[in-house]
Amino acid sequence: MNKTFIGVSILFLLGSFILNTQLSTAGHRVKNQKEKYADVLNFKARFLDPGEWTGDTAERDKLAKANVYAEKAIAYQGQSNLYMGIALSTYLIYLLFTFFFARSKPDQGILPFGITVLALACLHIGLTYPMLEITALERNLDIGALPIKTNVMGFSVDLNIEQVFRGDMIFYYQSKSVLELVGTLFEQKNWVVAISILSFSILFPLLKLIFTCLMLFAGRAGNSSIGHFFVRYAGKWSMADVFVVAVFLAYLAFSNMQVGITTESNVLAGLYFFLGYCLLSILSSHLILKKKNFS
Repeated sequence: MNKTFIGVSILFLLGSFILNTQLSTAGHRVKNQKEKYADVLNFKARFLDPGEWTGDTAERDKLAKANVYAEKAIAYQGQSNLYMGIALSTYLIYLLFTFFFARSKPDQGILPFGITVLALACLHIGLTYPMLEITALERNLDIGALPIKTNVMGFSVDLNIEQVFRGDMIFYYQSKSVLELVGTLFEQKNWVVAISILSFSILFPLLKLIFTCLMLFAGRAGNSSIGHFFVRYAGKWSMADVFVVAVFLAYLAFSNMQVGITTESNVLAGLYFFLGYCLLSILSSHLILKKKNFS
């Protein structure tokens, strides 16, 4: 295989891992600020705070503090979008280099190797960047007239208290990457789902990429039945995890719906990068099997 192309691929992998780390860090900073925003405006904290009911500065202070976190989340999201644009541009440039070298050396396996390298870069960010976000909230929650009946020094007190909680009342917020989701499932001792997602999302993809490289460079070692199995089938099995995550996202969205409460669910960049890995992995498998003349 062309040494120049291998050198370019190594430089691309090193650069993409550094860039992906920055992108993932920015994504988690956005998530952390949103979690702090949700904690400040959490419904339990607001309901149990006497200042929210008596009309003092408690509500205003909470909203001001939440706005600070919201502004930081927007700023970090801007950083994330910048890194995202740089990453996608870098991926596109590397893909163009791959096609250029593949045309000049069509029999050296450059195209499947380049697509495999690109798939590995997508897998890295697909596993580490948050892939789903769930929020259940109510804006300007109006609880109406709350009747209160009690006795004070022998006198019966019967009154109605009306209360409107301005801003967001957060009932639930969650955002996870694949790695965080697996860790949470293990912590909750949900072994079956945790092991399934760990296998389909992390172990199988990594083994698939290893055997893909072996097939291209290691001759007989890469042409073993195990290598053939992983290259031909493991990438396709990883597509099952995209479906699992999509169903999981829909389940969480609908299971948190309540009357009068808004439920928002957003698919984040991690899912798209992981989907990109799956598609590129299938393509590289097809090209390698075609090159090796497997039926």
